Amino acid sequence: MGANIPGVKMTVKVQVPHGMAWCTGGRRVVDGEGATVGELWKRLAGTHPELMWRLSTEEGDPGRWIRIALDGRKVPQENATQAPLDGVTIVTITVMEAAPAAAPMGSRNPF
Repeated sequence: MGANIPGVKMTVKVQVPHGMAWCTGGRRVVDGEGATVGELWKRLAGTHPELMWRLSTEEGDPGRWIRIALDGRKVPQENATQAPLDGVTIVTITVMEAAPAAAPMGSRNPF
């Protein structure tokens, strides 16, 4: 009905980052809705606040260590919130692994 029409709120499946399903009642995939990634992100903050405060900046945008893919296509981080969800089925949220350079000097264990 409203599929593929720009600006229409799309219902999508959102894959929760690995190891964070405890924030969504044990679900690895949750439903979300929005016309853009930014709109989806704000709605998810309302329905899954425990998850989203961990993934977002104080302003409510995706954090710098967050990567988003729409149906497997990576979205450039600098304009992720403006990416339209028209025709998208699955939104994947990934948390980048910590860089080894962040480990204390002389440490073999980065954490």
